[in-house]
Amino acid sequence: MTRGLRTRLVTVVALTLALTATGCSAEAPGTPHSPLSAPASAADVTVVADVYRSRIDPARGGIQLAVRNDGAAPLTIVRAVLDSPALAAPIERDHESEIGPGQTRDLAMTLTAAACPAVSTDPPGAVLTVVLADGSTADLRVPTTDRLGQWADWIAAECLTAAVAERATIAVRHDPSRDDGALIGLRLEVETLEPGLELEALNGTVLFSLVEPASGARVTSATLSGTGPTRAATDGPVALSIPLLLTPARCDTHALADDKQGTLFRLDVQLDGEPGTVTIAADPATRAALYDAFGRACGL
Repeated sequence: MTRGLRTRLVTVVALTLALTATGCSAEAPGTPHSPLSAPASAADVTVVADVYRSRIDPARGGIQLAVRNDGAAPLTIVRAVLDSPALAAPIERDHESEIGPGQTRDLAMTLTAAACPAVSTDPPGAVLTVVLADGSTADLRVPTTDRLGQWADWIAAECLTAAVAERATIAVRHDPSRDDGALIGLRLEVETLEPGLELEALNGTVLFSLVEPASGARVTSATLSGTGPTRAATDGPVALSIPLLLTPARCDTHALADDKQGTLFRLDVQLDGEPGTVTIAADPATRAALYDAFGRACGL
């Protein structure tokens, strides 16, 4: 091949590459890519919403609002509100979230208190503030469904907890004086136990099993009868400090590192003759102390 022919071939290849690159470019250099347009009006928005509680939500007092964008345009939500007659105040979220067409996004929200006695157990309604193509916003009222059937149960549990709180102040405390090898000391502290409330049993958690002191056997729950008066005397309130023993339900670093509900203790009660279960959450100092005791008991 002569030098002249090689030169012409190189020139043709270079020109071809330049033309190909120019043909593939939809925009001139320096021109920003134009995103898909937002909905022109609220009528162009099609969404489906439901509520549920994830594994981490009980520990953080939260709930998830799942929103699916069934429209053709991407959707930007700048505010979400859940409201219901069963709530003492609306649940609000002021964070921007983008949802592409056909996609679903979970919006994490923080529960407010229930309004007791409950007048409704229907799932809450949602109000979504969305951004339109002209930059304005519109409020959309959207019904929700209760994905896992948790909403009514949460309301019932909240109202029972509120009723129990009117009769007693109950807490769990680490008792380091009773720690011994794989055993961890715990005390159920009860102040101002009023008539009509009886404590039945404390249940173990995913992180801690209860131990029967006499036999050393693991048990799923500790019966509170025989540890002191479990029903308030008719002549006035009483205070209790009930000693209990725990042991790790499992010993691995993942159990501790991934824990979300290990220090939420379920307490079975009788309130005016009606059975129920309330959750006693360890305060931050007690939670930290129990985690440390867990690590020592497991040799971690």
